[in-house]
Amino acid sequence: MKIANPLYDHAFKYMMSNDRIARKVLSTILDEEVVELDLMQQEVLVENKIRLFTLYRLDFKATVVQADGTRRKILIELQKSKLPTNVLRFRNYLSHAYRENGYRRKKRSESAAVVTANDELAVAESEALPIVAIYILGYNLADIPVMAARVDNQVVDASTNEVLDLESNFIDLLTHRCYVLQVRRLPKKRRTRIEQFMTLFNQAWISEEDYILDLDMDEVPEEFRDVARYLRRPLQDEDIRMRLEAEEEFEDMIAYHEAKAEAAEAKADEAEAKANAAEAKANAAEAKANEAEAKANATKAKAQEEVRQVSIMLARVLKQTGLSDSEVAAQTGLSQSDIENL
Repeated sequence: MKIANPLYDHAFKYMMSNDRIARKVLSTILDEEVVELDLMQQEVLVENKIRLFTLYRLDFKATVVQADGTRRKILIELQKSKLPTNVLRFRNYLSHAYRENGYRRKKRSESAAVVTANDELAVAESEALPIVAIYILGYNLADIPVMAARVDNQVVDASTNEVLDLESNFIDLLTHRCYVLQVRRLPKKRRTRIEQFMTLFNQAWISEEDYILDLDMDEVPEEFRDVARYLRRPLQDEDIRMRLEAEEEFEDMIAYHEAKAEAAEAKADEAEAKANAAEAKANAAEAKANEAEAKANATKAKAQEEVRQVSIMLARVLKQTGLSDSEVAAQTGLSQSDIENL
């Protein structure tokens, strides 16, 4: 069965626009039942006009049922990127979630209080909520070798290193849980629920177009076949299909520019390596020449000293014959002072 590739922004947006399926997806990732879900905002962001990176972001306000049966509200910051991007971009939008969490904006006319620089006033609207960050990546992180990684808040007694079993609103609001899902690290054997869900992202099933996955329904777990069937619909919607095709063309353009940039970079590196090798060779030749010159100078100095010693010996003999110092100097090439010092 052919479905829209959920790694593509428009297919993922279509999937997460269905409240039942979105709650199912988030429940699977969080391993907690999501019973209520409100989509706060959504946007597709072009990160860099030169490198053409895209980063897709969704914000949800959710009510989840915890392991002990209690309910609590959280904010879910979901970011998805098909291509490698600077991690600071992820942090930038996470900081936005922290900044806006629990606040709304009022115009000057709504309040007589002091306003901000953009003529708006941040006013507390409701209690701030804990933030949970989810990152879905279409590429591999070298330092995280697993498909699904979870980072949990944990409070440790710094004196004893004992893990404290407690709940703290202070900790919840100032730190956050984090989930990292790497689509291309999907294991062959999918035992856990999250691994079974991520089967729907299996890029090995790409068919004639990258935005289409040709699923083997026998490999799709029964629990997630409804999601697979739902992702079949975008391919039957002409408008969404055109958007997916445009997104694929955009991806092809990115791949072309990336390949071109990598080739240029490789060529520049090769030229630099050659230049460095030539410089090293020239430096080695110069060092060899300097060594030869030093050796020649040493030989010359030694020869000159030997000639001087012979001249001194001759000068002593000539002085014994009764020649004057000036005559000895003329015969041996020594200076007048050298003769006097004999």
